[in-house]
Amino acid sequence: MRYRHYVALGVIVLVSIIIAGCTTAHEGESTLIIAVKDAPKITDFGTITHLWLNISEVSVHRASGNQTVIEDDEEEDATESDDTGTAGWTIVVDEFQTVDLMQYINVSKIIGQKTMSPGKYTQIRLKIDSGTITVDDTEYTLGVPSGVLKLNRGFVLEEDETLKLTLDFNVEKSVIQTGAGQYMLKPVIAVISERM
Repeated sequence: MRYRHYVALGVIVLVSIIIAGCTTAHEGESTLIIAVKDAPKITDFGTITHLWLNISEVSVHRASGNQTVIEDDEEEDATESDDTGTAGWTIVVDEFQTVDLMQYINVSKIIGQKTMSPGKYTQIRLKIDSGTITVDDTEYTLGVPSGVLKLNRGFVLEEDETLKLTLDFNVEKSVIQTGAGQYMLKPVIAVISERM
């Protein structure tokens, strides 16, 4: 079941949207929390005061066999993909929500939480449906990737633990001006993990 949930972001984007039916971990299971954040930036094309993203899904991919897991908090360009397969993927965020990244400065906003099996996970997949941006007090439509975005950042979810992954958007690097009044989102994101 989906709920329409609007979040006004004003401090680090730790989106704490708890999905119904997934709030209590059983013995041997773990909890994964997805959060987002950013700080205001002044770019070479003006000052961004709002960056609204309409996020509809975040999922993670379980490692197979001895697949290598890349764990670090270095920034990475999100890769656009048409992959919508479900094999090996676990959906953590499955409800439409609107997030203003510029409202989360040195704070994070939790956008989803799910009880799931421990193990190694290799990728994060993010679906952004649309967006808007305010530059120098003028609002513009923000072009977003047409497919899903993948981050080749992994993590290990230990048994009976709660792990928070914060998707730290670098807005200064993520927004490109393509013409007069035209802006495109090409996300540059660091994945920061925190064991709770």
